[in-house]
Amino acid sequence: MDNDLDLTALRVFHSVVRAGSFSAAARDLGAPRSTVAKRVADLEATLGVRLVERTTRSMRVTTEGEVLASRAERLLAEASDIRRRLSDAGQAPRGHLRIGVPELFEQITMGRLAPWFRRKYPEITLELVTSRHPGDLIEAELDAIIAFGPLPESNLVARRLVRGSMTTVAAPDLPGLSELRHPRDLLRMPLIDVPQNWIRQWAFVRGDEEEVLRIDPVLTFGSMLTARDAAVEGGGVAKIPTILARPEIAAGRLTEVLPEWRGPAKDLFVVFPSARSVTTRLRAFLDVLQESVDNAPASGERI
Repeated sequence: MDNDLDLTALRVFHSVVRAGSFSAAARDLGAPRSTVAKRVADLEATLGVRLVERTTRSMRVTTEGEVLASRAERLLAEASDIRRRLSDAGQAPRGHLRIGVPELFEQITMGRLAPWFRRKYPEITLELVTSRHPGDLIEAELDAIIAFGPLPESNLVARRLVRGSMTTVAAPDLPGLSELRHPRDLLRMPLIDVPQNWIRQWAFVRGDEEEVLRIDPVLTFGSMLTARDAAVEGGGVAKIPTILARPEIAAGRLTEVLPEWRGPAKDLFVVFPSARSVTTRLRAFLDVLQESVDNAPASGERI
């Protein structure tokens, strides 16, 4: 068996001891409890000692666990400092980056951004992994994750890239559009939905007003890109991210429906383990990503 100390597992163990339970550590790390438990078990197997005695109701750190916990913070800080110093040693950022991204964001943004990033930093290789949850930072051993908010509470560091919103759209010649005055009028229209957690409702806000509709869509998809295309083809009214709607509206293939009523904002964040974990190559990627978001063509300040 490989007896090298797994720093990711050590970081998880340290969080468990600090938080006082596996469940609390999972919340702090933004990871599934099963992942936290497995990392600690793997560390115990590597070291050949029991670090934590656990029952269904309680947890107790063993003597061996207390010895390791007392050294863990310094070990982790030193490892982070070594990694950062090695990363900063070259004249230009270099090395491999592994970034988690939501599937939709990857499809509409990263195909253009990644080559731009590589042209600017040719000594960095970039690997994108589809990810939906900040907890994947631990499970997939990622440098950072791009995630839509709201984010769960944790000890991870999150930087907001941009505020987002949803735009309601339809093909310009869809019958009945001229009669729409209020979100409730949409219930008379054919609706295209991409349900979140299979909740069949649309929320709208206008100033201090809020309207939540329980909808009965005629078309239901698992992809916002598919919903956009169906709306372009006249399939009905869709509610899609503004970043997807903009090009089609500009080209005249879609029109905005009830523009004064907006879907609740959904911010986009980049999440990483800690401020100390930001290497020069990750910092370079974050700078290019922020520049790309800031310079995206906009109608207003939404993405």
